[in-house]
Amino acid sequence: MQPDQRGRVLVVAAKEAGDALMERLTSSGYQCASAEKESGLAQVADMLQPEVVLLAVTAKRAAEMLESLRKVDRLQRLPVLVDLGRARSAEAFKRLAVDDWIRGADEVVPRLEAALRAGRLRDREERIRLRMGMLLEITQAATSSLELEEILRIAVDKVGRVTGTDRCSVVLVEGSHARTAKVVATQEDPSLVQLDIEVMRYPELRRALETREAVVIEEAQRDPLMAEVRTNILPLGVKSILVQPLICQGDLLGALFLRMSRADASFGRDEQEFAQAVAGVLANSIRNARLHTAVKKKREDLEEAYVQRYQELNEANRRLKELNRLKDEIIAVCSHDLRAPLQVLLGHGRLLQEGPLEPQQRQSSEAMIRQGKKILGLVESLLEKGKGEAARLSIEPRVLDVAQLCRDAVNELEILAADRGVSLRADCPDSLMLIGDEVKLHEVLQNLITNAIHHARQDGEVVVSTQRLGRPDGDAAKVCVQDDGVGIPPDELHLVFDRYRHGGKGTGLGLAICKEFVELHGGEIWAESPPDTGCIFVFTLPLAQEAPRNPRPPPVAAPTTQEQPRVLVVEDEPEIAAVLSEVLRSKYRVEVARDGAEGLARAKAQRPDLVVMDVFLPKLDGLDAAMALKSSTDTARIPVILLSAHQGVAEKVRSLNLGAVDYMSKPFNAVELLNRTERALKLRQGEREQQEKEKASALQRRTGSDPATGLHDRRGLLLRLEQEVARSRRYHRALSLAVLRPDRPVDPVPSSIADVMRKRVRHPDAISHLGGGVFAVVLPECQAEAARAVISRMLPDVEKVTDTEYRSAVADVSQDSDSVEKLLEKLGAPGPEET
Repeated sequence: MQPDQRGRVLVVAAKEAGDALMERLTSSGYQCASAEKESGLAQVADMLQPEVVLLAVTAKRAAEMLESLRKVDRLQRLPVLVDLGRARSAEAFKRLAVDDWIRGADEVVPRLEAALRAGRLRDREERIRLRMGMLLEITQAATSSLELEEILRIAVDKVGRVTGTDRCSVVLVEGSHARTAKVVATQEDPSLVQLDIEVMRYPELRRALETREAVVIEEAQRDPLMAEVRTNILPLGVKSILVQPLICQGDLLGALFLRMSRADASFGRDEQEFAQAVAGVLANSIRNARLHTAVKKKREDLEEAYVQRYQELNEANRRLKELNRLKDEIIAVCSHDLRAPLQVLLGHGRLLQEGPLEPQQRQSSEAMIRQGKKILGLVESLLEKGKGEAARLSIEPRVLDVAQLCRDAVNELEILAADRGVSLRADCPDSLMLIGDEVKLHEVLQNLITNAIHHARQDGEVVVSTQRLGRPDGDAAKVCVQDDGVGIPPDELHLVFDRYRHGGKGTGLGLAICKEFVELHGGEIWAESPPDTGCIFVFTLPLAQEAPRNPRPPPVAAPTTQEQPRVLVVEDEPEIAAVLSEVLRSKYRVEVARDGAEGLARAKAQRPDLVVMDVFLPKLDGLDAAMALKSSTDTARIPVILLSAHQGVAEKVRSLNLGAVDYMSKPFNAVELLNRTERALKLRQGEREQQEKEKASALQRRTGSDPATGLHDRRGLLLRLEQEVARSRRYHRALSLAVLRPDRPVDPVPSSIADVMRKRVRHPDAISHLGGGVFAVVLPECQAEAARAVISRMLPDVEKVTDTEYRSAVADVSQDSDSVEKLLEKLGAPGPEET
C-alpha cells in the first residue's frame, strides 16, 4: 500500500515519541510528518497538506500547541486527536477542544481511520454544497437573460472556481460533423474568446463530439489518445482533462472543456457529475439563445418583406390613382362636350315658345324644355362625378327652401307620372329654409319620386309632403314620398339603401346615392311600410337658424371702437389668421386663438359676439369645439362660422345644426367674409331680442321643458319619443318606455328629483315629468328586462325624495305600431286633460 493511500497525518510530539508514532503509522500505510514546536507547524503543513493532527504531548503542552494549530489556515478545520498513552491523568485533557482521544497503541489506527472518514465526509459535503450553490447561480443567470456571452462568462468563472481547473472553456459547433469550433467563453485568457479552432487538432474534443459522451483523461502525458499532441502539452504541464458535450433535445451544440495541471489533482466522480449538470444548463441556454436569434432574424425578414410589400402596394395604388384620374378626365371631357348640343336644343325650344303655338304644341315644347333641362342637370352631375370621388362627396351649401324644391321636382315629373297613369301632387304648404346643396337634394327628390312612380299601382297616386319637426336639438324638415304600390316586406326595409343588396323596392345605386347625399347634409333617410298598402320614403334635414325678419333699421353713425362687436378668430395657420384679422378689423374688434382648446377657453371667458373657426385644429377639432360651445348655456347663443379647405364633409354640414350658422371654404373672398359676418351678427342680435321677449313673458318659455324639474314636459316627451320610435323601427333597435306613477299626487315636486333620477340612467336616456309626480323614462337601445332593472334601482331613490310609494310599468315599444300617446296610455300615464 502506498504511504499516502490511507491518509496524511501531522504528528505533534517530542522527537522520541514522534519518531515512534511516525514509524508505526508509516508501517500502517499513512504518510506522516512531525513537528515539535509551534514555529514549524505552518511549514510542515504546507509540505504535507495533512488530513488529521495527532497530539502526543503533556496536557499543558497540548493546550499551547492546540492554540497554535488554530492560527494556521490549513490546519484550522482539521480534526485533532490526542494520544493519552503517556499521560498520567486523562482528566486534564478532557477540558481541551479536541475531536477524539487515543488511550492505547491498539487504538491509534482505528481512531485515525474514523477521524479521516469523518473529515473526508465533511469535505465532500462542503464541496457538494459549494457546487450546488454555483449550479444554482449559473441556472439563475441562464434563466434571467438571453445574452449568451454573459451567461457563458459567468458559468466558466464559477465552474473554474469550484473545480480548481487551470482552464475552463466553452466551445460551440454547428452540426454533428463540424470541422471547426468557436471558443465563446474561457476562464484562462479572455483574449481567446471568439477564437476559431480546428476540431482535428484536439483529439479529446474530437472524441467527445463524435461519441457524444464525456471524455476523462487522468494522465494526459501517458494516455494513448493524447499521443499525437503530447509534444504540444508537455511544456504546459497538463495532467488531467475533462470534455463534457453540450447536448439539448438531441442536438449537439458544443462542449465544456476543463483542464488541470496540478500533479495531485484529477477529475473524480463528483467533478464529472458537476460538469454534466452545468453542461445541461448551458446547452439549454445556448439552444434558447439560438432560437431567439432565429426568431429575431425571422422577424427582421418579415419586417423587410412587409416594407417591400408596402412599397409594391403603394406603387400599385399610385398607378390606380393615375388610371382613376384618366377615367375622370374622360368623363369630364365627354360630359363637357354634351352640354353644347343641349344648349342649342334648349335655345330653339325657347324660340318655339315665343312664337304662336297651339295649346298642344305649347305643352309639347314646354315638356321638351323641361326634359332638356333635366338632361342638362344630369350632364352637370356627370361632370361633377368626373371630378372624382372627393367632388362627389363635397357640397356647395347655400340657403334654400326645401318645400319649393319639392314642388319644382313634382312639376318636372308630372309628365312622367301622367304617362304611367299615376297622379302626382305636392303637399308642401310651409316654407322650410335649410343650408344645403340644391343639385344633390334635387337629385335625391328625383330619384325617390321616380322610384315611387314606377312602383305605384295603375291609376294610383304619389304624394310628396313636407312638415316641420320640433326637436330638442333644433328643428328639422321632414320630407315624405308616398306611393300606393305593393310595398316592401318589413324584413327588407333595411336593405333598400344598401349599395350591393336591395329589397323589392328600387334597383341599381339610386337609393344608395340618396342615402349618401342625405347623410352628407347631416340628415337621416329610411323607408316605412304602412299597414294598409304602399311604401313611404322619408328623410329629414336640419333646418337653418334664421334671424328674425325685422325691417332694416335706419342707418346710424359708425360705432366707436368700444361699441364694435367682438369677433374671435380660431385658426392655427399664422398666415391665414393674419389675413382674417386684417379683413375683419376694418369693422370689428378681433382676437386670435391658435387651437381649438384655446378658442373654447377664450369664448367661455370673453363671450365674443361671433366665432370664426377653422374645422381642422390641433388639440380640439373645430367640430368638437362648436359642439362644446352649443352644449354650454353660457356660450350656446354665440354664432359660429366654420372655415375649411375641404368642402362638403358630412360632419361639417352637420355642425351647422350644432351651433354653426355658416360655412365658408378656403380660399375665401374678403367681401364675402364681411357679408357673412354681418349676417351672422344680425342673427345674434335677433336672438338677443328673442331672449328679451322670452324673459318678459312666462308664456314664451322653451318648448318641451318642465319649469318645476328642468326635465322634459309632456310636449318634449312626445317629440323625443316619436323620434326614438321612428329610429328604432327603421334600424330594428330595441326601445323601452317606462312610466312611474305615485299612489297619491305629489305637489310640489322636489327640485332635486331630476338629479336623483339622472344618476340611474345613461346619457342617451330621456326623463320627463308629466305632472303630479308622474314620470316617464325613454331608454333607447335597451331591452325591456334591462330597463326593468334600471327602473327597480331608481324607484327607491324617487320614493325617498318624494316620501311617496310608486308603481312602475315598463315595455319594449320598438315594434308597437300605436301612436306615442297610445303607448303612454297603455303604461298607465295620465292623459293630457288629467295633467
